Amino acid sequence: MLINKKSPHGGDIYTNSVKLDISANINPAGMPEKVRQALMDASANCEAYPDPYCTELRRKIVANERVPADCILCGNGAAELIYVYAYTLPKNKPALIVSPTFCEYEQALSAAGISAEHFLLKESDDFRLTDEFLHTDFSKYSAVFLCSPNNPTGITVKPEIIFEILQSGVRLFCDFCFLDLTDDPEKYDIPALIRTYKNLTVLRAFTKSYAMAGVRLGYAMCSDIEFLSEMSEKTQCWNVSTLAQAAGCAALDCTDWLAESVRKISAERRYLIDGLTQLGIRVYHGEANYLLLYSEGDIAEKLMARGIMLRRCSNYIGLGEGYIRIAVRTREENDLLLSELHEVLK
Repeated sequence: MLINKKSPHGGDIYTNSVKLDISANINPAGMPEKVRQALMDASANCEAYPDPYCTELRRKIVANERVPADCILCGNGAAELIYVYAYTLPKNKPALIVSPTFCEYEQALSAAGISAEHFLLKESDDFRLTDEFLHTDFSKYSAVFLCSPNNPTGITVKPEIIFEILQSGVRLFCDFCFLDLTDDPEKYDIPALIRTYKNLTVLRAFTKSYAMAGVRLGYAMCSDIEFLSEMSEKTQCWNVSTLAQAAGCAALDCTDWLAESVRKISAERRYLIDGLTQLGIRVYHGEANYLLLYSEGDIAEKLMARGIMLRRCSNYIGLGEGYIRIAVRTREENDLLLSELHEVLK
């Protein structure tokens, strides 16, 4: 819970009057009916404490990810796992964050008493991570934080770069929470990477792919069992609710549903890129269900006055005023956005 602090994220429908929220990058298909039903069915079991071992959920993740159960730690959303990862790192070295990116990495490091340094992606490279990053002296850092596809750019990292970072021996935290919403969810051989590199921790979440933001469920994977156990010691025993475990199990049975929703997202992403470009807005060609834009003037404020909420990105390290992130939504919602943008840009 936040106290006396403005939320740094999108999706704040509670303090704004919103008719269309495109600030939160959630699957526009919404929650699968099977997941919704699982939540309702699980409510009958809420008198008992949740399974502290997430037995059935981990069994399903093992089948889906093809990694051993002892390499999996479930959490109360991806955010909790980011924090317990930071708490587990040694405090005698700073961590390196590839930025602009998700602000919770730095906030988690700060909470853990670890300083953060930033490797800034260049606008001239369309905010893509290039081989220049591999010239970094990784021995200076306790860990490297990398998001692919990155938030807010939506751009993935070349597998070869991830491989080279891992070869250096530095701990690498790879946030793959949006990977399932790209056209190439198998871009990385995650099971092979987990088996080969004990210095790799992969973060996954149900939040975006299955529209489960209010449920709070994610998981980390790492073959360094001692390190993962230390992470577990920094969570509380019942951090994953009965409802969340049931929803996660049901979601992992909805892979065909997810693939179909991604096909629609891909088509709508191309549609939005074309429409926004015609309006004279700079669009960075993200690969997931959201896009980073740049436009002169505060179009976010003008659209908010019309009930459409965008994600301002001026608080991202490495960005500034004029940068905005939008979610890829349904055709009807995307048309509404383009129509309203046409009006405010006149």
